[in-house]
Amino acid sequence: MKKKDKIKKIIHSFFLLATTLIFLFPFYWMLSTALKAEGHVYVDPPELISFPINIKNFINIAPIFPFFRYLKNTLYTCTLSAIGQTTCSALAAYAFSRIQWKWRNTCFIITLSTMMIPTAVFAIPWYLLYSKIGILGTLAPLWLPYWFQHPYIIFLLTQFFRGIPNSITDAAEIDGSGHFGIFFRIIVPLSLPALFTAFLLHFIFLWKDLLIPLMYINDEKLFTFSIGLQTLLGGTVKPSFNEIMAAAFMASLPLVILFILFHKFIFKGISVSSYK
Repeated sequence: MKKKDKIKKIIHSFFLLATTLIFLFPFYWMLSTALKAEGHVYVDPPELISFPINIKNFINIAPIFPFFRYLKNTLYTCTLSAIGQTTCSALAAYAFSRIQWKWRNTCFIITLSTMMIPTAVFAIPWYLLYSKIGILGTLAPLWLPYWFQHPYIIFLLTQFFRGIPNSITDAAEIDGSGHFGIFFRIIVPLSLPALFTAFLLHFIFLWKDLLIPLMYINDEKLFTFSIGLQTLLGGTVKPSFNEIMAAAFMASLPLVILFILFHKFIFKGISVSSYK
């Protein structure tokens, strides 16, 4: 049995390693291309590593790809959106998981069903609304709507809250705590991994979103990374493929660092069975 267990562990480790390499290869190829000279991109067979290493692509792309300006705008919109989304979704999830009220399950199903509606369906109503209230051309449309809807985050937090033992909240009710007291003193502290995961998932989603910024932003000073990369492909200045890969690597690097720092929280938060 021990030999069989060892063989299973070896196969399992090999499978995980192979899967990891498959997912890391595009990121490695992007960095490798960004460090190649222009003549080494289309060689046959492709070069996994090209010498000498060329860092001029990062220098050449800097004037037309202002990294720190894009970083500031992207961080601003993603952080505001993720904070509002996590807060509102947590309150909705508490109502769906810990409070008994008529039509609760029906409303929960209706909320989840909105995940089937594409974002593009809301594009025209949102545009008309933002035009009426005068916030077109600002960063507000990039974070404001997410304060009011994200059914997946509500579902994730609802499942996590349902896993918290009822005995804990029942004891708080006996002590005289209301719903807000239970939510902020018990549910939130016990659900920090799930809340942080919801924050990061939405943060990552908005970081790479192109449709919404492209609809509402026309001022270059307000561009996010997604629009900045898009302008490299269709702008008047035509950078080389290596330089575009250098810009794409710079835009992806903050997310990679964020995931490396907080991946344990993500894995722990997604595991909704922690309290079962």
